[in-house]
Amino acid sequence: MRWFTSKAICAVLAFAGCRDVESPHRADPSRDELNGVQKTRAEDLNRAREELKAVLTKQPPLDVGSFPQFTEIAVQCGIEFSFHTDAIPERYFLPEIMGGGAAWFDFDRDGWLDLFLVNGDELTSGTLGPKRHTDVLFHNRGGQRFEEVSRAASASTIGYGQGCAVGDFDGDGFEDLYVTGYRTSTLLRNLGDGTFADATPESGTRNELWGASVVWLDINDDRNLDLYVVNYLDVTFANHQVCRFNGVAGYCGPGHYEAVNDRLFLNLGDGRFRDVSEDVGIAIPNGKGLGITVLDFDLDGRNEIYVANDMTPNFLFQRLASPDQAGHPDATGLPRFRDVAPIAGCAISDMGQNEASMGVTCADFDNNGFHDIFVTNFYAQKNTLYRNLGGLQFEDDSRRSRIVAMSHDRLGFGTVAFDYDRDGYSDLFIANGHVLGPAHKPFEMLPQILHNDGQARFDDVGSRAGHYFGQLCVGRGAAGADYDNDGDLDLLVTHLDRPVALLSNETGTRNHFLGIELHRADRLPPQGTQVIVEAGPRRISSMSVGGGSYLCASDPRLLIGLGDWSDPVTVEIRWQSGEVVRHEGIAVDRYWLAIEGRSLLPPIKGAPAP
Repeated sequence: MRWFTSKAICAVLAFAGCRDVESPHRADPSRDELNGVQKTRAEDLNRAREELKAVLTKQPPLDVGSFPQFTEIAVQCGIEFSFHTDAIPERYFLPEIMGGGAAWFDFDRDGWLDLFLVNGDELTSGTLGPKRHTDVLFHNRGGQRFEEVSRAASASTIGYGQGCAVGDFDGDGFEDLYVTGYRTSTLLRNLGDGTFADATPESGTRNELWGASVVWLDINDDRNLDLYVVNYLDVTFANHQVCRFNGVAGYCGPGHYEAVNDRLFLNLGDGRFRDVSEDVGIAIPNGKGLGITVLDFDLDGRNEIYVANDMTPNFLFQRLASPDQAGHPDATGLPRFRDVAPIAGCAISDMGQNEASMGVTCADFDNNGFHDIFVTNFYAQKNTLYRNLGGLQFEDDSRRSRIVAMSHDRLGFGTVAFDYDRDGYSDLFIANGHVLGPAHKPFEMLPQILHNDGQARFDDVGSRAGHYFGQLCVGRGAAGADYDNDGDLDLLVTHLDRPVALLSNETGTRNHFLGIELHRADRLPPQGTQVIVEAGPRRISSMSVGGGSYLCASDPRLLIGLGDWSDPVTVEIRWQSGEVVRHEGIAVDRYWLAIEGRSLLPPIKGAPAP
């Protein structure tokens, strides 16, 4: 099947396509951008759509045990919030269109996940001035309702916010927040008394570039959390451009702006951080990053870092075994990373094209024991599923898995891998919405839920998932959490054109689950820790993942579907320290607390009774 031609026309398909640039800084699109966006003539696109339709109609009837059912309950639960885009008609300043993030975390340690929502602000007001449109913190009151406590908790940042990440950087047992933004950032330290304090100045973590997604991780095994900030583009009011697509003004894409390097802040252990991006090898100049995730893809005991870049090759940073191996001076005491994505097979598409990647999520979709990578991409491209073959080798499995057929006419941002029906196979949620501007159609798009048939082949079942999935919207961030501790994952979605949505998972199923909250002995995030559940003849593999989605932080607990297995199970935990522990006779349909070096503890506070 011929999906694309090499000829490019002015069409609604291209974020950075043929256009007139209304700016003294006129620039022509790069060859990579033209090829990567893969614009087509109108007749070719129509032909491709007909071919896609033919593929879909030939599929056998869906064999889905339980169709998803989600109910939007944000206002009912007390969550009322809209991201302030500061979109000014005819300005088309790119940050306006990128949206904001959300974080689920238990800030007061009462056993219920609370919700932090990042807000924008006036883009011309100055990044360090008072923020008129503040961020919002909602306190979870027993899984039934949320109470806004933003002012009382002093949980507010500066500047135009974008993404966020959760991590206990000072080791006091209370999780802190780092919030990225357009040419600014804020580190909020959790004081443990229900309030936060801005620790940015003294910590040295201010990022004056355009920050997007972010993740906490320990790069050098010193038991201190370091900080990886994904940076996007060098966009300012001085170099700002307006593009035209088919004569209609819109937002210029990444091909019209230079990349800016990501930043890695090393935690010095005394509340201060140092930028070591150049020292460790992650400062690669051609990244235009938006998403990030951290986990142990090859199960060698060292986590890798995967960065989703927009119209440039994605990164997969592998930590080298020792500084000597890279010829790095021992005096620094720092590890070195190298980008192995090109040789690992997860940098570009199977057609050899750069893709416009936004969000990323990971799960063992095919149950081979290794976590795969799912990346959301641009309209008229495809989303991409990189199947993990082991040994840090991947293949683009998007066609066999039917991902291509369901993503060609969507533009994906936030994404969450989760088992919505608890059948033991990871499914997918995707928030969709275009970026050219509301004058270009399509702009609003339907969100998606993709059901995994157990062989990593997917079917779009969103049309049966509830009222929200029948509404066109401009989706951006997505974060999953079992906010009510009932054993299924719910979804929080941010938008540009409407308030946030809290989607309560009400899927009718008799399948069972096991919840695991992992705590390492050194109190660091358990990223890369693998959990294998033996439920009769089935072995179900899961892993703690750092980061993921787009601009968001999800529930860190593992929620493992067991299908119809209701008897006690065996749980094997492979900690990153190398310790492997088997726990026999573990009761299902409840959460358990797993602490490295100890037995599984009874259900944690806030979890449902057996």
